[in-house]
Amino acid sequence: MNTRLMLRSERLRLLFTNTRLIADHAGKRGAGAVAGTSILGRLSGALEDLFKSGGESARRRGVRNLSPDQVLRSHRDNFAVNYSEVVSVNVMQTLTVHGITILTRDDKFEFSTRAPFNEVAELFTKTLSEKLSVRRLSQSELQRGASSRLGLPILS
Repeated sequence: MNTRLMLRSERLRLLFTNTRLIADHAGKRGAGAVAGTSILGRLSGALEDLFKSGGESARRRGVRNLSPDQVLRSHRDNFAVNYSEVVSVNVMQTLTVHGITILTRDDKFEFSTRAPFNEVAELFTKTLSEKLSVRRLSQSELQRGASSRLGLPILS
């Protein structure tokens, strides 16, 4: 996952624990690639793996062996959101990049991902189902989008 914080874009990995969601920074992109103060961001997953540096790849592999607390300490911009602080989660399906909005008592986090929509919705359902709103595209919206991408006429 990528997130855009102020004037930069960051690749994040979201980790779900029993009590919190952890945002693990994998790398920075774009202008102003310095630590920001705002967590309000928007994720963008387009081609991020093509531009990932070797150091980012090694760090990503290494984080799999860390405890949640070690992940939090492994990068100064990593952060956690306790599930008890979450007011609402909205997961929105689109034809390309799916949107995730997490509203807490103090912050609003906006993400996007190209991960399969059903997998994204399932992850949030397992941990935050009572606060979750899922917006799926209708079958006709999905068909229209597939037809337009292929340049095919839409038949009714």
